[in-house]
Amino acid sequence: MFRTENEPLVLLIELTPRLAKRRFRQCIYEAWDHKCAYCSDNATSLDHIVPKFKSGSSAWFNLVPACLRCNGNKGSEDLEEWYYKQDFFCEKKLERIIEWTKGDKIEFISDTTELRLEAA
Repeated sequence: MFRTENEPLVLLIELTPRLAKRRFRQCIYEAWDHKCAYCSDNATSLDHIVPKFKSGSSAWFNLVPACLRCNGNKGSEDLEEWYYKQDFFCEKKLERIIEWTKGDKIEFISDTTELRLEAA
């Protein structure tokens, strides 16, 4: 799950699985300011960019916050196919989502338990 020794493996050992999952999800929400990655409404769920139905993982780089409307409407559709059809489509948001999926632009800050997308 983590890529370097600086990441809080110790925290995961000391936390209950339920609390670890909550912190994991919270970090993703915070990295996106609790906004839907697609339409910028308040996010209340996490969406699998590559759907689980299509063998998408539940790793952080495949999850983005989403409002229930976007999460439900996207379903198991391909991200780009679905997103281009939306009235709220935004090229910059799509680029940020694609960068997020690459995973190499993400920094995990252990002392504040947050994920940050670094500027390219």
